[in-house]
Amino acid sequence: MKPKGLLFNRFFLIILSIFVSISLFLLLSGITKFEQRFENKVLEVVTADIIGIIKNTANSITDNLNGSENYIETIKKSEMTQINLENKLSVLLTENIKYAYLLYKDKNNVFRFLADGAPAEQKAFLNQKFDVESEKWFDIYKTKKPILLKQPLIHQLSITYLEPILKDDKVELILVIDFSIEKTKDVNEVITLVKDIIISINIVVVIFILILLIQTIKYYMVKKTAYVDKLTNVYNRNYLQENEDDINLEDYILVAIDIDYFKKVNDTFGHDAGDLVLKEVAKTMLASTRSKEDIVIRYGGEEFIILAKKQQSDDIKSLSVIKRIHKNIQRKKFRSAKGETINVTVSIGVNLHPHESRNFKEAFKLADTALYKAKDEGRNQIQIYQN
Repeated sequence: MKPKGLLFNRFFLIILSIFVSISLFLLLSGITKFEQRFENKVLEVVTADIIGIIKNTANSITDNLNGSENYIETIKKSEMTQINLENKLSVLLTENIKYAYLLYKDKNNVFRFLADGAPAEQKAFLNQKFDVESEKWFDIYKTKKPILLKQPLIHQLSITYLEPILKDDKVELILVIDFSIEKTKDVNEVITLVKDIIISINIVVVIFILILLIQTIKYYMVKKTAYVDKLTNVYNRNYLQENEDDINLEDYILVAIDIDYFKKVNDTFGHDAGDLVLKEVAKTMLASTRSKEDIVIRYGGEEFIILAKKQQSDDIKSLSVIKRIHKNIQRKKFRSAKGETINVTVSIGVNLHPHESRNFKEAFKLADTALYKAKDEGRNQIQIYQN
């Protein structure tokens, strides 16, 4: 398989994994909403009878206190009334109804006990302070309507139900019932299991995406190293061999460049000086071309290929890039590490119409033919291939 195909597969897997992860997240969100709706439905069904009993008890308390000018003071001053109310509240207690008590709010906005249906050893005493955990307790004085506070636990719903007892259209007392509802065990276990599985799969998918991303980045770095010439920092022959079939020759003019008398440079000044010349020539080429449009390739020892992007099929503008390279190399002063002046020129062969050839190799042969003509006619010049 070609690396490019491998890279495509990597990107495809990353996109597919992200899609799967998002789908699982949406599924998890849907299951969570279903669980909430199911929980609310169970709450609605199960609490219907309990709430009915609570309202009957509240009406009974109101009937007992009818005729009193002040419900709170009547209960405080009458022990029999307290006992009667606590008996009514104690009847409400079951396995699921844990507490039943009657509260009022004093002038300092502090809730206090008036009656408690709990057993004697747990019973709150008269006027004992009751600390509330939510500001919603105070809302009942504004709305004058019952309030249901719920706290979902692992296997049950813990519910506090507040029933207002009115006098002269004002909330005088609050009947409070604390009860719990066992969740439907089987359904709860299935939902929890499905959620755990989805979360686990999502974690695996995210880890897989991270591994793919890391491997892809490493792959890019390795390919960049494989495709870039270490000495000159331009593309190398590997890059050309890998991509020549994908290059659209209609978009470029094809240029072959050779450093004149490069062997003489090596023989006279040494290979270190030759390497320095290669670096500086490549640097000049990169500076003279358009970084996002033209492609510079080191094809051999001292031979380079340039694919110069055409400007709206205008060969003259494209050729101006090549002329600029030639002129800039002529102007540049090359020196060895010892400060010796090195005369450097280049011969250039140009194929203005590479797309007319059957493939890249044939198109390059024509540029190479023009290059040899430039050498034969004295070097340090540009020759354009003519049919």
